[in-house]
Amino acid sequence: MFFKLKKIYAGQTLLRILMNLGFKKYRLSGAVADIGGGREPDYFDYFNMTQATSVTPVDSSLSGIDFEKDALPFRNESVDTVVCANVLEHVYNHRFLIGEMKRILKRDGMLVGFVPFLIQYHPDPHDYFRYTKEALLRLFADAGFTDIEVREIGGGPFVANFNNLILSVPRVMRVLLYPIYAGLDRLFLALRPSATTRYPLGFIFSMRKPPL
Repeated sequence: MFFKLKKIYAGQTLLRILMNLGFKKYRLSGAVADIGGGREPDYFDYFNMTQATSVTPVDSSLSGIDFEKDALPFRNESVDTVVCANVLEHVYNHRFLIGEMKRILKRDGMLVGFVPFLIQYHPDPHDYFRYTKEALLRLFADAGFTDIEVREIGGGPFVANFNNLILSVPRVMRVLLYPIYAGLDRLFLALRPSATTRYPLGFIFSMRKPPL
């Protein structure tokens, strides 16, 4: 709780905090392509990274690349891991980008990333989609990936509401309000445990390019 409160006071949304914590599960090594993360995103502070890890950022703000139509600047099967966090919702031609990420991955390479769900409209410069878990599983399977895992982050309706209110109130109020919202959320889910998957803030996904 203290860690979350500290990050909330620092200006992060609950969604960002939970996404970052969710990335601690994944180990990165070798050549990593960070798609659309900008310059030095904080989520790399949470991945389990070996000393041999080398991250190459690819972002329109850095190189002017258009994820709708431009090939990613890597050779075929030259990257061990692709990271794609908070990007797919901004790309209308998302199947093209997914195909490009698969192209640059080595055989048995991993794609890991995140998409938001119950959050506000946030154009950058556009905001096209909110993907359900069902949609993500089908989208990545259709692209030919294997070992696909999609995990919800978030909680119940009170946590979802808090996340969308957080940037509209002073920082001190955010810290005071979070324990109240979190407590109400736990009570709601205790009374309605079947609702635990109905209010996701977003989804962390991971998968592999087939080895053969």
